Amino acid sequence: MRRIVSGVSMAALLVALALLSNALITSGNQPTIQSNITELENTSSTAKTTLTVVGYGSVKFGPDTVSLSFTMISQDISAEKALTKCSEKTTAVINLLKSLGISEEDMETGYVNVYPLYDWEAKPPKIISYEAQYNLGVTVRDISLAGKAIDEAIKAGADRLDGITFTLSNGKQNELKLEAIKAAVQDAREKAETVAKTLGLKIVNIESITLSSIETPAPIPVYKETVGSTVPILPSQGEVTATVTIIYSLGT
Repeated sequence: MRRIVSGVSMAALLVALALLSNALITSGNQPTIQSNITELENTSSTAKTTLTVVGYGSVKFGPDTVSLSFTMISQDISAEKALTKCSEKTTAVINLLKSLGISEEDMETGYVNVYPLYDWEAKPPKIISYEAQYNLGVTVRDISLAGKAIDEAIKAGADRLDGITFTLSNGKQNELKLEAIKAAVQDAREKAETVAKTLGLKIVNIESITLSSIETPAPIPVYKETVGSTVPILPSQGEVTATVTIIYSLGT
């Protein structure tokens, strides 16, 4: 009888311990669950304020290179002689330009043409001579030399100046693009700060940035029909522009 009571007491003790353990576990977890729920409720109730701003930047520039186009023309009774004369003129012009410090790498052949000239009064028309033309493109990297290069090339045998184009070197273009982008970003920031201050807020973060466009200037052509002993070269100014779109998040 004593053994049976003892066994029953032991079983009751184990059940009591198990119930106590479950109570403690439940009691320990409950604050954590409640805390998480409260945190989620606070997060969902917080509204994000965003501001989209477009910034504009521009940088003015003067071109740093000049592209020149010369044409040498010669005529003779045969195509060979006409081309030989034209080649001699071209060689003289090239040597003259080299003496001014212009590299041969900055010169290139545009075209070479040889064609017959006809006497259209004759029946049938007949060839009376041949004309040869040689076009030479020249890049002058020092604008101050452009006028002198034109003047001296004409004296050396160039028969025609087909045109002048002011351009920017690749290095200068890249430099100006970066400056324009910086100006655009600064413009967007100043606008955003003005809006935020007016609303009693401040910039908290940048959500996204989009570089919308970069406008590079087109070459500026200048044509001269006649060339005197001194050629004034007056390049006009250009402008590189950039546009950025930035989304800011604002807060207190």
